[in-house]
This record gives sequence, C-alpha cells and structure tokens, in this order.
Amino acid sequence: MFKNKIFNKVLLTGSFIVTLLIIAKLSGVLQYAFVPQAGNEPTIKRRSLVFMSNILPYDKYKMLVYNQNNTRYEKGTYVQRLVGIENDKIHIKNGVLYVNDTLIDSRFNLKHNYKIDRAFSNHLMLNKGVSENEIFPIGEEYFIAQLSKSDLNDDFFYERFINTTQDTAIFNIYHKEWTADNFGPLIIPKNKLFFLGDNRNGSLDSRYLGFVDKKDLVGRVFYPKN
Repeated sequence: MFKNKIFNKVLLTGSFIVTLLIIAKLSGVLQYAFVPQAGNEPTIKRRSLVFMSNILPYDKYKMLVYNQNNTRYEKGTYVQRLVGIENDKIHIKNGVLYVNDTLIDSRFNLKHNYKIDRAFSNHLMLNKGVSENEIFPIGEEYFIAQLSKSDLNDDFFYERFINTTQDTAIFNIYHKEWTADNFGPLIIPKNKLFFLGDNRNGSLDSRYLGFVDKKDLVGRVFYPKN
C-alpha cells in the first residue's frame, strides 16, 4: 500500500511536470531548436541545440530568433545576434562593426576570415579538429579559414582576409556596391531590425536577407549564454 502511494505520487508529479513542459512549449515560454550551420560560431556551435523563450526581453546585442521571410532564400527560423534597431546607423569597415559610430565587435567572441599558410592549415586539421572542407585554398601555399581570436597561433602565419569584391547578393538587396566586410553606412528604418551572425564571414544574415520586421521575432536564446 505504501509503495503504491509513493508510485502514484511520483506518477502524478511526473505527469504535472510533463504537462507544464508541453504548455511552455506550445506557448513559446520554453522552446528549443537544432542549429545545423556554423553561422554563429564560436558562440553557438554547428549541430547544437539552443534553448529560447518568448518572455525574455528582446535586448539589442543578444541572440534572438526570428522567422526568415525573404523568398530568395529558404524560409525558416533563424538564430542571430540583434545588432541594430530602428534609427541605428550600421557600418562595417574592414570587417569591424560600428553601431552609431561606436565599435561593437570587441564585446563578443567572433569568427572572421583569415589568410593562413599551409603549416597553420595542417595544424588546424591535425590538432584542432578542423575539417578539410572548412579550409579554402587560394594559390598553392595559402588558405582561407574562419577563425576566432582563440584559434590564432603565433607559431604560424596568419592575417585578416578582407574581401574587396562586390557581392552581388548584397547588391540585390541594398543596391550598393558593398561587401560583407565593407558594408554601409545605413540607417535602420522604423519597425525594422538588423541581425548578424557571430561567424561574420559564414553567416546568411541581414547583409543578404535584408531587414527583419519586429513582428517576426520569435524568442530570445538563453542557452548557450550569449
């Protein structure tokens, strides 16, 4: 009899918790999503889970979730960092982000394109688990890799690689001869938002998709910490 009472109590408690989780999921209070791409590395790793909520404030410079509705690209739910709200001035100069003429990138751990030599390329693949598909050759002895500051190693050659070629995809949206590394300046219109991925040269974000409507926000990521 005593064991049955304990079992029934545990069963009731478990059912109550499951019901709360279902309600939280359906209402958006607690949500999760699988992130298959590397557009927010190193903050959000490729093929990882993120947890989010729609009751947290949608603060600028946090990782937010929104519905992507640009018909030129695959629709879906995107996770990126909110870097611009209405009336903000966005300007990327030589791969460095300024918002309202203030340097912003120093606040975050980001990835950028680096030109590296063959020795550094081999080191990354052999010792750091970097795939051969993540390193792109430019000539016989040099390569492009997306690295964070913690990935850099002074035992090898590296330097920032700034793409100066006009990006057709960006031109199609903004009708300006901008690139991912030299973008703007532009002012964010009313009720619009501007997002960037932390992997600045590996993210399909507002540089290519255009502005995001406020109404398309879904939630804010609370794990991983960002």
